[in-house]
Amino acid sequence: MLRLKSVNELPQEEDGFRILIDEFWPDGLSPEEGKVDLWLKEIRPPTDFDEWREEDSGYFENVQGETPDEIMRKKNLIKFIRATEEEKGTVTFLYSRIKSIAEFQV
Repeated sequence: MLRLKSVNELPQEEDGFRILIDEFWPDGLSPEEGKVDLWLKEIRPPTDFDEWREEDSGYFENVQGETPDEIMRKKNLIKFIRATEEEKGTVTFLYSRIKSIAEFQV
């Protein structure tokens, strides 16, 4: 399962592998305090993610302007995340900037 939660929420065992997806490291938070296993700012949400609606199904499919290397890197990151999910059972994406989504599945 893939989950999304605020890095400010208390870490829980059911979070599994925890990945911070913000562009900047949250002020005043150590990796140990946040129980952050990995920081992948490369997969951060777009800056207007707060306004994204689920019915905008093509939102994440727009890869215009990305080089083939950038696209391949993202595909490799997705493979890594899926393999980690398979191994750990759950991958939780952590954010500090967005505030509106509690859980999602990819």
